[in-house]
Amino acid sequence: MTDHQTPIPNTQYPISRPKHPFVVTVLILLVLSYTALGWLGFIEALRHWNFLQEIPLAVPPLYLALRSAFWGLIGLSLMWGLWVGRAWAWYAAQISAGLYAFYYWLDRLFLAHPSVIAERWPFALGLTVLCLVYTFVVLRLPRSRRFFKI
Repeated sequence: MTDHQTPIPNTQYPISRPKHPFVVTVLILLVLSYTALGWLGFIEALRHWNFLQEIPLAVPPLYLALRSAFWGLIGLSLMWGLWVGRAWAWYAAQISAGLYAFYYWLDRLFLAHPSVIAERWPFALGLTVLCLVYTFVVLRLPRSRRFFKI
């Protein structure tokens, strides 16, 4: 190519895609942390299966394992969708955040020992609200909406 020729833009195979907004990257890390907790819970339920069957639990050990694996799977797919900027992930992140918070509190209220709830509920509630607010605010920012093509 000589100096007087201009390059032809490659519109069929774009080389770059929009850069992740920093706040979306932080959201992905937040989802990663919850996903990791889900998989760790699943692995620990399997590792300590015999022990879990021997102690008095409000639910069977299978519930604990499946609950953790479910949120681990949701988290993996959500992280991928958020990373590549899929429009469905924009919606799924908001729905998942709301469902996770709702489910977390139902699980906590019905399965946790009352003394644990009494001591730690203010911190858990604050963290829940903070994560929900962050998720919904981040996904509504104009730059995030452009990234997800919403």
